[in-house]
Formats: sequence, structure tokens, C-alpha cells
Amino acid sequence: MSLITYEFPTNQQTRKFLRLEQTFKTVRDLMDIKEIPAQKAALFRLMEIIDFFDRNDIKSELIKELERLHQNMLILSENPAVDSSKLNYFISQLIKLSQALSQQGRPSDQLKNDKFLTLVRQKWSLGASLCSFDAPQISYLMSNGPEDTYIKIASWYDTIKIYRTSANVILRLYRESGEFKNYITKNLNYQENIDNKIKIVALKLPQEIEYVPEMSVGAHRMSLQLKPLSNTTTHDIEIQFSLAFYRA
Repeated sequence: MSLITYEFPTNQQTRKFLRLEQTFKTVRDLMDIKEIPAQKAALFRLMEIIDFFDRNDIKSELIKELERLHQNMLILSENPAVDSSKLNYFISQLIKLSQALSQQGRPSDQLKNDKFLTLVRQKWSLGASLCSFDAPQISYLMSNGPEDTYIKIASWYDTIKIYRTSANVILRLYRESGEFKNYITKNLNYQENIDNKIKIVALKLPQEIEYVPEMSVGAHRMSLQLKPLSNTTTHDIEIQFSLAFYRA
């Protein structure tokens, strides 16, 4: 049975980390296709990352969270039951990432100083399409062929990938903090009290059922409702699902 995993953040900071992770992944996946339509889309998604950096002080938030997790792990290192080799690896990673971020300028400064990307971003901000009459700069870039275009986009991507790595490490530590357990809905609903240390509520549903989750998550309580994709609504059925609560 195939399962779909959904993740719901409990606070704005975690929401930002998840969005950053997903946008970076989308850019990387599109780049790796090495075909012109996908590379055009990757370039526009890169504009989304620059815009995200401009609207959020993500550098400070990442550094603070890396340092907080570092302190938590130092406390854990005093527990003899903890795998010290794995713990020391993550402590080393957290220190390196925090130091690397501290030495960076504003996340988007390098990309915003690139004249080509500035022109592309202006077009993107005005809602331009990928047509040559809307964005001739992009057409010119793509005329060099997929391999050269990949190298150019990858060079821009690499200037900011430290932010992707930092978000990925933080989210990995969150995800390793909880295990999935099975539950059953009542009238397609489920509620549970939660504590304020939970960062993400993760949900697994069978792909075969035609329901999607709507979840309200606060600092102290979560509420799940399954919504049917078809017009047929049956409230009295029971659906088994799995939940994991990720703390940090």
C-alpha cells in the first residue's frame, strides 16, 4: 500500500524552513533535467528564492536555530545511552553551518548584483512569461545549449546553497525526533492536545483513499479533518492514518 506523507508546521519559522527546502529542491530537480523548458522554469524558481530572502531575515533565523540545536545536543552528549558518534557528527555539522552562515553577507546580495539576474528578476516580478518577446535575456542564455545553461544556473545556485544545507540539516533533526503511530478518524475528524515543543506534525494517508487532509495546528492543539476529493461525502466511515510529532 502506497502512502502519502503530509507535513504541517506549528509555527512561522518552521513554515519558512519547509518552504525554503521545497523551493531549493524544485530548482535542483528542474536543473537536473537539462532541457530548455525545465531550465527556464528553474530560473524563475530561483527568482522566488531571491524574493523569499528579501522578504525574510532567514539568515538570522537559521543561525539562531542551528545554535539552539547545538546547545540541545551538548546536553544530550551527557547521556550515555545516546549514540555518541552520530551525535558528534551532527554537532560538527551544526557548528560548521553556523560559522559559514555568520561569514555570509545578506543571502541575496551576490545574486542581486548580477546584471543578468537583475534583468530576469524585473521581468519575473512583472509576471512575464517565458516567451522570447517577454524575456529575451532568457532566450539568449538558453541559446548556448542545455549543458552551458546548466553550468550557469548551477553557479548561481551554488552561491546560496549553504541556506539549503542549513535548512535541510535542521529539518532532518526535526524529522528524526519522532516516530509514526497509527490512529483512526471519527467522522473523518481527529483532535489531540500537543505541547509547544513540537515543530511539525507529520501525517501519512493511504494513496488509495480519495481524501486529502486539512489540519489546524497551534501551540497546544491539533485538529485534523479529511476532505473527500469526489462529490460523495460519507461522514460515518473510519479511516486509519499515521501521525508523527517532530520535536527539537
